[in-house]
Amino acid sequence: MKAVFVYAGRRLRILSDIEAGKAPDTGLLGQNHLAALGIESAVHEPRLRLPGRSGALHRAAWNLREVGLPWEVGNADAVCTPLVNIFPLAARLRRRLEVLLFNMSLCTTLERSRGVRRRLLATSVRSAAAVVCFAEAQRERLVAQTGMRPERVHTALLGVDERFYTPAAPPENGYVLAVGRDMGRDYATFLRAVDGLGTRSVIVASARNLAGLDVPASVEVRLDVSYQELRSLYAGAACVVIPTRREEYRYGADCSGQTVLVDAMAMARPIVLTERATLREYVDDGRSALTVPPEDPAALRAALERLLDDRAFAESLGRAARMDVEQRHTTRLFAEQLAAILHTLGRA
Repeated sequence: MKAVFVYAGRRLRILSDIEAGKAPDTGLLGQNHLAALGIESAVHEPRLRLPGRSGALHRAAWNLREVGLPWEVGNADAVCTPLVNIFPLAARLRRRLEVLLFNMSLCTTLERSRGVRRRLLATSVRSAAAVVCFAEAQRERLVAQTGMRPERVHTALLGVDERFYTPAAPPENGYVLAVGRDMGRDYATFLRAVDGLGTRSVIVASARNLAGLDVPASVEVRLDVSYQELRSLYAGAACVVIPTRREEYRYGADCSGQTVLVDAMAMARPIVLTERATLREYVDDGRSALTVPPEDPAALRAALERLLDDRAFAESLGRAARMDVEQRHTTRLFAEQLAAILHTLGRA
């Protein structure tokens, strides 16, 4: 079998960084491990480039680049991709080409879509041979939204590059670190929780995440950091916070916070995260992380104070998190799950 991976963003330019150990392979979603599992694979980037970063022309090109993809990927047996607007439907015009969709934010997008847009998106999803979700709650939601046959919708827990993100010694004067650019993040609650905490805080996000928020002088904001810088920031953190909106929030990824969660777990950092059904399978509250209710700054503040005041407990959370990564959440383990799904294509 030959599988071609087409990502939403560009990946070819970071492959050399991954090989050189300058970037994690997490974002490849198992592609680089498939050869060892008996599946030939390659990365392809659509030939049609996206003009700008927003606007009507950008949106039109985003959809049009999916139309020619079935003929761009050569003699592939399967294409693994999050591209869902048109591509699964277009791929039906080419015989013996299976589509495996990665569900990044399908559920949230379907929830806020209406009329023709929603029906077309659901039809496109059903045209895929299989869909990979990153949490069982996400899988159940997608099946209910689309009516897709349950046996064609799979759950594979996200893997992290545990060789790139390795445990660091607990810092003497660590800070509270919040990371994430997804629109499902809740930095308003985070800022209220750390106000007057007495410990420095650092946010790694994009400017749009903080638009309209009053960021106090005690909170440092970092934008567009490299993977190596991010790793250093994790290493210097007394704890990592993943503040997200309520499950019903209609923007952002379905599993908002998931990538940062496995990153921080791999680094053996104590973690506080907002309770979400799509993250529940990844943590054991009180053993590998602390969970707090959404949009509750008092609960988040109490959890932070507990970790900052009890270093032995905080370190025990980090050790348990790292152990869970090694046993359940490496990119190699994700690739093994993916390979098993790829071998079922055409038989579901």
